[in-house]
This record gives sequence, C-alpha cells and structure tokens, in this order.
Amino acid sequence: MNINNLRLKYEISQNTRLDLYIVHQRAISELREDKYRITQQTDKRITFDNSGPPRFEMRGASASKLQTGILELFEAEENNVKLTYFVSYKYILLALATILILTCLYSVIMLVLGAFLIITFGIELVSQKSNAEEFIARILIAENSEEIVD
Repeated sequence: MNINNLRLKYEISQNTRLDLYIVHQRAISELREDKYRITQQTDKRITFDNSGPPRFEMRGASASKLQTGILELFEAEENNVKLTYFVSYKYILLALATILILTCLYSVIMLVLGAFLIITFGIELVSQKSNAEEFIARILIAENSEEIVD
C-alpha cells in the first residue's frame, strides 16, 4: 500500500455554453494567478497541484487551497467542465495514530487533541469544497454576465 494514495476524491461538474477554448484559457490563467503548478496540460485536460517552492501563507489560506486536481473539458450539446480534486488524509491519520499511542501511554486527555484534529480536518474539507466551487465559478463567470445582459 502506497502512503501517497491515502486521499479522498471529490468531483464537481457544471454545464456551460462557453467555448471550451475560452474555458481552458481562463482555467490556465486562474491556476497561475492562484500559484498552482500545472503538471500536465492538453486541450481537454489540465492536471495541477499545490506543490512547488515554499511560500509564506496564512494557515487558513493554505488549508483551503486544493492540493491536487484535474480539470476536464467535455464537448457535447452543452459543454461540460469537471473538476476532480483530491484531499490527502495521510498526515491526519499519522497524527491520530500518534495521539492514540500517547493516550495509551500517558493520559486519556490526549483524546481531546484527537477530536480537535478531526474537527479541523472537517473544516479543511469544507473549505476546499468551497474553493473548488469558487474556481469553477471564476472560469465560467462570463456565462453568468451574458445571461444578465440577455
């Protein structure tokens, strides 16, 4: 079992009337603006992650950033944009195992720390989902403004 595969997978998709070339260009622009690293890129698929050179960010900002993701563009009657993103839980699992061992060795009060870690991981999941929804909204924003003009 590879420890790097300990991650949760989430998907968000949305239909659009925008040309997929425009969506692709906006997605690249947004990813670069948000300082993501683009690992693979084709006309229909963009793979990105949040690795790269270390940079100073507030803990909340870094927790809400998507760790890795794949943006796929599908042509149909209504074009479809699908964002698949992954959230690693290997560090929380390691921390909880350590807390469980410390609880057995020292005190049950350590379980409070475990509960705190679980709550913060839940908040991180909600934050990343919100960030993914905002990303999709930003690359499809012109569609909404066109509807207002109509």
